[in-house]
Amino acid sequence: MALSSERIGTLLTDLHAAVRVALATSQPADSRPLRRNPKGDISQSFDLAAERCAIEFLQREAPWGLLLSEESGTIVLGKAPPESRFVLDPVDGSDNYARGIGLSAVCLAVLPVGESLSFGEVEWGLVGELESETPLLACRGQGAYRGHEPVRTSGVEHIEEAFVSVELNHFTPPSALGAIMARARGVRCFGSASRALSHVATGALDAHIDIRKRVTPESFFAAALVVEEAGGCVVDPQGQPLSPAKKLTDRFSVVAASTRNLADEIVAALA
Repeated sequence: MALSSERIGTLLTDLHAAVRVALATSQPADSRPLRRNPKGDISQSFDLAAERCAIEFLQREAPWGLLLSEESGTIVLGKAPPESRFVLDPVDGSDNYARGIGLSAVCLAVLPVGESLSFGEVEWGLVGELESETPLLACRGQGAYRGHEPVRTSGVEHIEEAFVSVELNHFTPPSALGAIMARARGVRCFGSASRALSHVATGALDAHIDIRKRVTPESFFAAALVVEEAGGCVVDPQGQPLSPAKKLTDRFSVVAASTRNLADEIVAALA
């Protein structure tokens, strides 16, 4: 039987804690490539250790769920008919983690069972920073929190006032994006969609732009809900709601901002 909504927050917090313990005790510095995941990316030993921990945890605590994981695809968690889908990125920012850069997280989005993977249907989001004991959690319609403290975006509305993160990995920025970078108050690049979006949610950044059409649902669904519940805005580069995905390997471009006005300015500048 599915957990009540009130208990899902505890479930997600406990999963974050379990993954941190598993990584701390499973040679986290070992970054040997072991296999390729369904997206074709290399899985490293710590990716698989984190995923193994999450699978075991969810099989024990949520045996009525269906897990969609970056590393292994679809996993039925128990014998009961699935009532929820868990979309998991065991370690978002794997390259950061392998190099000791403190910008990675375990991410889990909770959605109802359905045919498509729609961001609009995400009910809960966990962004569990691997270097922190206290994760970011969001529940649709109920706000975003770090522990018991609510988080809010900065409220910045104009590019010239904004600290912006831009994802540039495997990508040559077009001139329109370069012009935004030149206008912005500051520019950063983090190599982790969830962590960049989390910084927008907490007000450390004012916007995040990733127009590479490379990011997949497990890497950003949870964090995007945190942004929206913190008062921000997440759209595609045309300013429209994100389209549904048919599978976990479908790829997206994303614009997230502290306010709708800032998102609209970025979209106009990209055009």
